[in-house]
Amino acid sequence: METNKKLINLWRKGYEYSNGKTVCRGKPMIQNIESTNACGMKCLMCPRNHMTRKIGFMNIELFEKIVKQLKWNSRVALHHFGDPLLHPKIGEMFKICNKYGIKSAISTNPSSLTKKTIEEIFDGGLDILHLSLDGATKETYEKIRGGSANYQKALEGIELFLKEREKRNAKKPFTTIAIIKMKETKDEILAFEKKWRDRKGIDEVQVKEFITWDGTMDEINKLQEEVSHKAKRTEYYPCLWLWNKLTVLWDGRVVICCFDSDAKCVVGDLNTQTLEEIWNSEKMQKLREMHINNKFPNKHICSLCKEREGFVPSKLFPLNLIFQKRLNFLRYYRYN
Repeated sequence: METNKKLINLWRKGYEYSNGKTVCRGKPMIQNIESTNACGMKCLMCPRNHMTRKIGFMNIELFEKIVKQLKWNSRVALHHFGDPLLHPKIGEMFKICNKYGIKSAISTNPSSLTKKTIEEIFDGGLDILHLSLDGATKETYEKIRGGSANYQKALEGIELFLKEREKRNAKKPFTTIAIIKMKETKDEILAFEKKWRDRKGIDEVQVKEFITWDGTMDEINKLQEEVSHKAKRTEYYPCLWLWNKLTVLWDGRVVICCFDSDAKCVVGDLNTQTLEEIWNSEKMQKLREMHINNKFPNKHICSLCKEREGFVPSKLFPLNLIFQKRLNFLRYYRYN
């Protein structure tokens, strides 16, 4: 589908959001397809440690059925609350995305980079690779990552990947390596950037803001070094994601947000429904209404969230982005 049609679709979603419409005429898109929720780490800042849902791997037939419906996506992330390289058919998933003209992206633990998974990355045609290292020293990395975290193994995985990329002279995947700014890492940020910024094969070094997810877990909240730019905003606005994209769990259930680690707010099931059917369903319309009115049931996942995305709605859209000094919102268009 032509780029201009996709941009018009994004504009339409922004218009519906800005005008408080509970039915969104913009076409549905998916932010994340959770290939698996299996993971070998127990990171301090991850709500996955509180997950009660079953561990599993998405069926490859279901995956292709979903990807076929992503006519308005330019890219999709194949992770949610798990490590996608643990999926035994992740290479096939990359190929399916390429088959339908959609860029694939994953975020993974560098220790999952083995000879086998690296071959799947290159042979499958992965477009975007995000390496979550989160530490410049063995002590910090292993403290944060917990579980079976091994700093040396993580470094070896990165080196193995970079050598293979150079050997193949591969232009993709676009590769980022990241550290989250939090109390445990604040003194290692500069060292981390220095170590990786000039490494051949690393396209970007990211220092990521700490997020508190749905804001309900005190042990995660207390790790925050500084409040995120979203949490600093004083004016209320509905969360844009309800008018923008959805997230699919490994079993085909659909949730409204990539912060929903434990299927707290399920709006549909792609085993039995289409994306179009879910998009403007009664559940979705009620959720949009809750956000417009800022009225949520007790303990609703959205009620304590401090990192909701969006801007103060106005019938002047898109001029209101200028008045609110929110032109940074336009950067989201490059990811869609």
